[in-house]
Amino acid sequence: MAEEPAQDKRPLTVSQAMALAKGALENCVVTLVGEVSEVSVKPGYKAAYFTVKDTGASMPCMMWTNRYKASGVKLRVGMLVQMTGRFTLYAPKGRMNFDVFSLSMAGEGDLRKQVADLAEKLRKQGLMAPERKRALPAVPHKIGLVTSPRGAAVHDVLRTLRRRWPAARVVLAGVPVEGKVAPAALMSGMKAVVDAGAQVVLLVRGGGSFEDLMPFNDERLAITIARCPVPVVTGIGHEPDTSIADMVADLRASTPTAAAEAAIPDVADVRGQLAATGDRMASLVRSQVRVQERAVAAVAGRPVFKDPESLFATDAQTLDILGDRLHRAIPASIDRDRASLAALNTRLATRGRTLTRAARMKVDEERRALVSRGSALVDGFDAQWRLSASRLNDLSPLAVIGRGYALARNEEGKIVASIADAPVGSRLSVRVGDGTLAADVVGATHDEQTEIPWKEG
Repeated sequence: MAEEPAQDKRPLTVSQAMALAKGALENCVVTLVGEVSEVSVKPGYKAAYFTVKDTGASMPCMMWTNRYKASGVKLRVGMLVQMTGRFTLYAPKGRMNFDVFSLSMAGEGDLRKQVADLAEKLRKQGLMAPERKRALPAVPHKIGLVTSPRGAAVHDVLRTLRRRWPAARVVLAGVPVEGKVAPAALMSGMKAVVDAGAQVVLLVRGGGSFEDLMPFNDERLAITIARCPVPVVTGIGHEPDTSIADMVADLRASTPTAAAEAAIPDVADVRGQLAATGDRMASLVRSQVRVQERAVAAVAGRPVFKDPESLFATDAQTLDILGDRLHRAIPASIDRDRASLAALNTRLATRGRTLTRAARMKVDEERRALVSRGSALVDGFDAQWRLSASRLNDLSPLAVIGRGYALARNEEGKIVASIADAPVGSRLSVRVGDGTLAADVVGATHDEQTEIPWKEG
């Protein structure tokens, strides 16, 4: 059996031992996840110092300042982080540290950072500006509700709406509120209820984890809410939960029930307000009636109403005098007009007989010249009319139809430019080159909408 080589049994110094351990540790590069329990990041320090832990251990860490700033992460106690680095020893103090090369938030922390970054981006675009948000209708008669049809939220909202304002109609769009397809489904649901005539949209869901609420932090959904033609009220999760959809909505409520209460008045409050208004109106009417009664009594006591004939006595006498003068003046005026008319007839007859033959010839010549000039004017207008008629015929839709095209109109006579103008079951008249066809719409197809429902501008 071969002999083992002889080993150096000399003891090491402390520095040698620490150097040996340091060399072994620094070859160990790992990636790990831990919760931050202590943080010390001070101006002037060359490194950021912090401690991470889990349920069974804790570990001191350090990260050079240039690496820490480049990571973009602001450490705080309780944050879950993912780090890559190596173990190292600080020989003068005999301490082990974890030298961090790269740092990022892990799990929910990473999601929260993404949401915070998106919120800041949308805020700079003005989507969260208070002046952009609209007031809700005072008494909406049709309310759009976009939520899961199976959750507790839909029942809470419907129960609240029935209790507070039973006259309102509810248009429900049942859509998924979790998972990858949820943002697109929520956008489609909003468009559906708005197309159905909703005056306000309730976008709600019950509570859940931060990950469960992530569909409401979608950028395209936020833009859709901001561009919605009617006000949007959100009631997402519980009181502490705030999503990007809440930030861009016209009104953010703490819960689905609170969203329903914010969208409509309470029928009891309205009845009370109407009763109070009715009492005030009745009091005002009674006061006005008393004032008018006093005014009528004062007028009724005047002399003219006691003896009405005295009001017209002077005018009646004046009318009698003027009538007498008129009866005397009319016959004399007629006689003067008759004599003047006879004299005019005599003068006219005399002048007619003295009209010479030369004058008649001049009149005939001028009449012929007038007829000639009129014919020339008519010829010019006739040529222009024929040219305009030719151009009008070129632009006529009947000429286009004659080349093989067709023109469709609905029952109201409106030209059909979109499938929305001719729903299934409607009747159309189709004009072709040699007549008109009657047609019934039995179906229609169109491309699925993949863009944001409401385009800006």
